[in-house]
Amino acid sequence: MEIRRNDPTALPRFAALNAAWIEDMHYLEESDKLMVAKPEIYIQNGNHVFSAHIEGKVAGACALKRHEDGRYELTKMAVDPNFRGKGIAQSLMTEIERFSKEDLGLDYLFLLSNTKNAAALRLYTRNGWTINHEGPHPIYARCNIGMEKWL
Repeated sequence: MEIRRNDPTALPRFAALNAAWIEDMHYLEESDKLMVAKPEIYIQNGNHVFSAHIEGKVAGACALKRHEDGRYELTKMAVDPNFRGKGIAQSLMTEIERFSKEDLGLDYLFLLSNTKNAAALRLYTRNGWTINHEGPHPIYARCNIGMEKWL
């Protein structure tokens, strides 16, 4: 497995993988529709997309989104169902946390999720993320849990 950062050729697959799981568990919100239409925004203005490549295929991807207040959000993590169980999400998480701390000099990340996504919540908890918000989110309809990690 090779983890790449900001590979423009991986962006269509990044968008497709995320749209698939979102539609499977929820529905596409406006920000999701923008991701599908213009995935390149996820590698602009301080944003980053990390993609996991196996045998020439994008097996998984995740973004690191810079907010106006300077904080970064771990967002849009997806793994192709054909590649699940191979540690791809863990590898992406490890590389994003390493890059955030070592290359960006960050000491804090946050994420938004949904309690329906038990596998993701197990991954986050296993990696030391803690809950900082529960209940409805003021912007994203599908988000009902927030987590954070001090690096």
